Amino acid sequence: MVFSKLKAILGSGIQVDTLLHEKHVVPGGVLKGEVRISGAEVDASVESVEIEFTALVEDDSKGEDAAGSVHDYFKAEISGKFDLTKGTAHPITFEVQVPWETPFNNVDVRPLVGGMKLGVSTHLALDQALDKGDLDWLAVEALPVHKAVWEALEALGFAFQETDLELGTIQGATVPFYQEVEFWATEGEFHERIRELEVVFVVGEANTDVVFAADNSAELLAPDLNSTIRFSVPTASTDVLETVKAQLTQLAAQKGV
Repeated sequence: MVFSKLKAILGSGIQVDTLLHEKHVVPGGVLKGEVRISGAEVDASVESVEIEFTALVEDDSKGEDAAGSVHDYFKAEISGKFDLTKGTAHPITFEVQVPWETPFNNVDVRPLVGGMKLGVSTHLALDQALDKGDLDWLAVEALPVHKAVWEALEALGFAFQETDLELGTIQGATVPFYQEVEFWATEGEFHERIRELEVVFVVGEANTDVVFAADNSAELLAPDLNSTIRFSVPTASTDVLETVKAQLTQLAAQKGV
């Protein structure tokens, strides 16, 4: 079993060690681990302990060279109130579902170009104060639906370029950012009709919406509708070649090419 360890020294001399059983997860899967709270110099009252999912998100309005900011997008309480006696330890094992809308930064255990960072931290509400531990970065594997769309695009002559996170909420999503996966048409029937294709996924447990934006100069939050198309496929999909081809054909027709 592989452990990843987060350590933080908090108020009242309390030490928090978070051990993740596995840093490689999938959206909708389970993150397992243990939080060990110990070393209080005085008796303390812990109100709650939470695991928080975070993402490093770019803000295009500040320029391409601006540093990204960390955004928290999901919290899961793993313990309610308890008393921590001076010098004692309190272990908490946890299993937390990874949010379905968590972006992916790995495909077949291969990190993606773009430097996107996703992680978790531990929050301790202690005597009416909140202490936040260090971030531990996660590798999030693409779901079958992500890979099915990816493979369909490659079969149609598109090549992956990079992926990143942008600030803003796509319709139907709940997180304060969206993942853009950028492809370029390098060959095939769409080579002369579409140059750049941005792909966004809005994942749900049953169905996933896919947004294609072709050579779109506008923001995806207020897109040029002639250059954008949105469709839905089952999240368990493994073969969407014909669906993707039909959507790209319609998208090219909308653009008049």
